[in-house]
Formats: sequence, structure tokens, C-alpha cells
Amino acid sequence: MTYYGKCIEIVIEQLDKFKPEKDNPEQFPETAASSLQQTLSPQKLGFVLEILSGCLEYRKLLTIVVDAFYVRDGRHCLLADYSLFEVICYLAMFQLDELGFQLFCSIIKSQPVRKTCKDEWSLIYETSHVKENWIDPLMRWQPEVQELINQLEGVSTDQIPLLKTKAKVTEPKEFNLTVPKPRAIAMPEPVPTVAKPKPVPQSTYQEPKEQQLLQMIKRYNRRNAEDLEKQQQQQHQSAPRICRIPSLTFYKPNSFPVKLNTATILREGALYQRQVEKELQRVDKLVDGAGDFSEFLEWQKKMQAKDLEEQLAASECRRLQGKLSHEEAILARQNLMQENKQKADQKKEEVMYSV
Repeated sequence: MTYYGKCIEIVIEQLDKFKPEKDNPEQFPETAASSLQQTLSPQKLGFVLEILSGCLEYRKLLTIVVDAFYVRDGRHCLLADYSLFEVICYLAMFQLDELGFQLFCSIIKSQPVRKTCKDEWSLIYETSHVKENWIDPLMRWQPEVQELINQLEGVSTDQIPLLKTKAKVTEPKEFNLTVPKPRAIAMPEPVPTVAKPKPVPQSTYQEPKEQQLLQMIKRYNRRNAEDLEKQQQQQHQSAPRICRIPSLTFYKPNSFPVKLNTATILREGALYQRQVEKELQRVDKLVDGAGDFSEFLEWQKKMQAKDLEEQLAASECRRLQGKLSHEEAILARQNLMQENKQKADQKKEEVMYSV
């Protein structure tokens, strides 16, 4: 066992020295043989070179198997033993028929236990203490422990009762929510100072003097018109149908002697005849009850003057009414602004109280 253990250690040392980036797998065994030729016998050298060349030839295949072993079951093994597992994997896959199972077992057993536990324990305690107190007692109990392992492996897994494990109940946890910070109360906006408006003059709500004067004149004119109408009615009732016959006015020729021809005489005669007919027609109208046009014209002038005064009074009244409505619109607008301001102040107070 010591013989094979020594050979395996030499192979592991050479595999640790091999660098895939720099060394050639075909030339590396020759280099190793030249360095080991003086220290090893030809039989040992042949065994070492055979295993070393095989490990280098099937390095990719062995790497896949050893990596899978480390991923699945090698979490408690050292990475320093990577080359050892490559050698064991090579012997099991390619040299088991040639070596035989008994020799393979002896090679595996030739590897000391320190390869898996002693190195880690030596990092914490001294090596001599680990060997004397832990490794040697374990090695003394190795045969009895091996028999127990064989007995346990022979027992069928069907006979082992399965332990019922309770499913772990999910326990709800409260959410760790961030407590919101209280909002700061917004400062109220400063109320702009508005200049105090001038008070509405009292004359706005009073009837203007011009309107009063116009009303007085209107009543006076109406009274005079009623009196005049009564007087005319009384005169018509007391006086005869023809009050007076106005004097006839005729054309008087100039006193200067004018030599008249036939045409001029005829024209003057025709003009005179027309004037006579016109005057006779006027007399007939007067006889029938027609009045004098002079009184009518005078009355017409008075009525026109009266209408003009009424129109002026109406225009002045409309102007004053427009001015009054303008003042009322200004006052209504100011009242609306005041109401809106009061509503805004109330709304701000409600918002401040609610916050």
C-alpha cells in the first residue's frame, strides 16, 4: 500500500505542476520522466508515467466528472485534492479492469485520512495534537466502523420508516410601511389692501333739478293749454259762425306811367282774374266756417316750441338715467367683488380648520 501511495503522490505533484496555458500535454510526461528518472526505479517510473499521461490525455473528461463531484458532494472537500480525485477517477474509468478491484481498493486505502480532515483540523490546532488525539484513535476504530457501515448498507431502504414531517406553515408578517411625514400647513396668502372707494353721492339716488324743472314746466304748459282750449270752446259757443270778414287785398299797380302792350295787358288781366278767384275762394271758406290761419300758425309755433322743450327734457332725462345706470353698475360690481372676497375668506378658513 505504501508503494502505490508513493506513486500516487508523485502523480499528484506532477499534475499540480502542469499548466494548460504553458505546457504541452504530449511533451509534459517526457519532461517529468527526465526529472524523476534519478529518484525512481524503472518499475515505479513506468507506473507513474502511465497514469500521468492518461490523466493528461483524458483531462477534459476527468475535469467534467470531478467538477460534478465537487458541485454535488464535494462541498466539504478541499480544492487542493482536485488532482487526487482526477487520478482516482482515471483509475476507476480506464484502469480498473487491468488493475483489478482488490488492487484498486488498496490504492484508495493507501491515501491517508488527513487528505480530507487532518489539513482542515491542522488550521485550527497543532498537527501533532490532531494526529495523537484524533486521527490515531479514529484509525484504531476503523475496522469496527467499517463492519457497521457494511451492515447498514445491507439493510434495505424499504425497511426504514419514513418520518412524517409537518409542513411549515407560512406565518404572515406585517408590512413595514414608511410612516408618512405630516404635511406642513401652508402659510395663508396675504390679503391685498384695496384702496377705500369713494362713497356714492346722494345725488345719484335723487331726482335731478333739471328733471324737476322740466316736470314743473310741463305741468304749467298743460294747464295753460287746458285754459286756452276752454276759452276757444267758449268763444265758439258765444260767437256767430263768421266772426269777422278779413279785408280783401288787391293788387295795386305802380303810379308810374307804363306803356303797356297787348301782351302785358292780357297778362295783368289774367293775374288779376286769378287773384280775384283766389280771394273769392278764401271768402267762401270763411263763410263755411274756416278760421284765420294766423291763429293756427301761432298755435303751431307754440306747439313746436313745446315739443322741442319736451324732446330736450326727454334727452336730458335719458342722459341722467344712463348716468344713474352707470353708477348702479359700478356699485353692483363693487358689491359682487365684496361678496366674492368674503366667500374666499370663508373658504380659506374652512381649509385651515380642516387641515
